[in-house]
Amino acid sequence: MCAAATFENRALYVHIPFCQGICAYCDFTRVRYHTGLADQYLKQLARELEERVPCQGMETVYIGGGTPTALSPDQLWRLLDLLQPYLQGAAEVTIEANPEAINAELIEILLNGGINRISLGLQSCDDEILKQIGRRHTFAQARQAVRLLQQAGLTNISCDLIYSLPHQTRTQWEKTLQDVLSLNIPHCSLYALTIEEHSEFGRTGQRPLDEDTEASMYFEAVRVLTEAGYQHYEISNFAKPGYASRHNLHYWNYDDFYGVGLGASGKLSSFRYDNTRNFQEYFKGHWIGETIELSRRDQMFERVMMNLRTARGVSLADFEQKFGLPLSEVYPDAVQKGIRQGWLRMTEDRLAPTEAGMALLNTVLEEFLD
Repeated sequence: MCAAATFENRALYVHIPFCQGICAYCDFTRVRYHTGLADQYLKQLARELEERVPCQGMETVYIGGGTPTALSPDQLWRLLDLLQPYLQGAAEVTIEANPEAINAELIEILLNGGINRISLGLQSCDDEILKQIGRRHTFAQARQAVRLLQQAGLTNISCDLIYSLPHQTRTQWEKTLQDVLSLNIPHCSLYALTIEEHSEFGRTGQRPLDEDTEASMYFEAVRVLTEAGYQHYEISNFAKPGYASRHNLHYWNYDDFYGVGLGASGKLSSFRYDNTRNFQEYFKGHWIGETIELSRRDQMFERVMMNLRTARGVSLADFEQKFGLPLSEVYPDAVQKGIRQGWLRMTEDRLAPTEAGMALLNTVLEEFLD
């Protein structure tokens, strides 16, 4: 028994909040893995899926965390089994994994369960930095994980990298970029460190690097990756042709999507919701913590905000069809200033960020808020 289909939504995010250890920079909804707690969580997740998500094949499914591969092999089997109705015909099914978890048994479970894309939590290729930020793998383990996945035919691999870490040097960052290229994987996501209050870094007063150094690291990554044949298709994301994240494009295209699990978010029509982050509430079936109804103006801004994260930008025709007004009439000053400053470019059918505009997106978007 599944929920009735009421939306054209074809994207599903599933949150698994368990980790084998807690990294120094992390403030996501997560908890140390415990077998009994994970068993209880999977039962409640099955209930939430049954009651809230129509029993239909999705275009994309993304299993994130936390670390989904922190589950035991049996629990991972159960998770993928309960997701089978949603995986039928899916173009992209991603699971997040840590390099140290990758082995032949895990790969067999993932392949048999319908996974066709892996997002590896690499974060750095420097063993000293990995130790400092609380990661449990070495770069040698990451290289071996990639090799095992590729040998098994799971070649659609992405990796996450963090820059502007405390005491990280330009030389270390440049070496990490070259090491990533040596892995021969088709997708890479880069994130500047943000210090969250409840993370270990936040509690111990650590700070990211200064803004100029952070910016230089970003532009160095853009240069290195684009010269190596990666397309800079979104502010933080780079892909070889044909390997852009289809699931994340649903977010950036401002499509509807389902989010299930502790702390997950979703968007359905003019409503955005955030699930509770409290295990006790979740286990009682009180899944949704907050629902926000978006005004027409909110939706206009959010569409522009999400679309301008991508190199393709905003479709002028889609915006006008959705809201009944041309974008240039809704935001005349912001559009003109963005073009004048060299942050935006407008063609016959799109408004898109320049490379400089991508790097300064927060500044660009402030103009659309005024």
